[in-house]
Amino acid sequence: MGFYDAWKSQEHVQLFDIWSRVPLFVLRDRYERFNEVRLLNAWADARQSPFSLLEIGCATGEFYRYFVARHPNASYVGCDISEVAIRRAQEKCPATGRFVHTDENLSAVAGLKPDVVFCRDVLLHQPDPFAFLQRLYGLTQHTLVLRLRTRDVGATELDPEKSCQRNYGAWAPYIVVNAQALLHTIQGFSPRPRRIHLAKHYMILGGQHARFLPKECYYPETGTAESALLIEKVDGNAPCAVTEEACSENLRLGLIAGAVARFCRG
Repeated sequence: MGFYDAWKSQEHVQLFDIWSRVPLFVLRDRYERFNEVRLLNAWADARQSPFSLLEIGCATGEFYRYFVARHPNASYVGCDISEVAIRRAQEKCPATGRFVHTDENLSAVAGLKPDVVFCRDVLLHQPDPFAFLQRLYGLTQHTLVLRLRTRDVGATELDPEKSCQRNYGAWAPYIVVNAQALLHTIQGFSPRPRRIHLAKHYMILGGQHARFLPKECYYPETGTAESALLIEKVDGNAPCAVTEEACSENLRLGLIAGAVARFCRG
């Protein structure tokens, strides 16, 4: 099996599609607890004009349902390597949603040039995350927002045999990148970035969710985190401003929202 086979399974579709049964207020409560969504919303709310967004790894389109309610004047395109997931997203949103099946190189959306590219939990599953990050950066006209996994101490382990996760019966890369190496790499992109914001939700990544990671990722002193990253492209000759922060996420749904979610998920 290949690196991407797990995401093309029917089981993957069924897991993500569970959220289609919950009310919008529950979905909003869930998404707005994530740092990458907070960064995206802050960026979008500061704009004076409508904007376009491309979501990489849209699965069955649940973020679309949240996004168009939160930003009704924006345009949206979602893409995924799973044909069955895209088909399900199209079934749910036949009149308003635009969902595109693409390959691992994102060929089907290469010419779109949206204002912002949004990508959650895709980079970490790439065998070469730095090359994939540069590809995402090249897709956007202005801003890239994503969620990945970082470590403060120790080098990035790029061998997917040593850093991986079992999903739906298949092994996929699970790459935890060194935060400083990440920031250094981004600052070398062309065109150079104007702003980089890295928000880290610190947590021990090893030993959870069928992950097989380097042993350092089981210890708090390694500083592993679920991290949100915002990168803005250069505007004129402004120097690149880099911000790093520890920003915890309260991922437990509110009492009412949690009860509704459990009821809807059955």
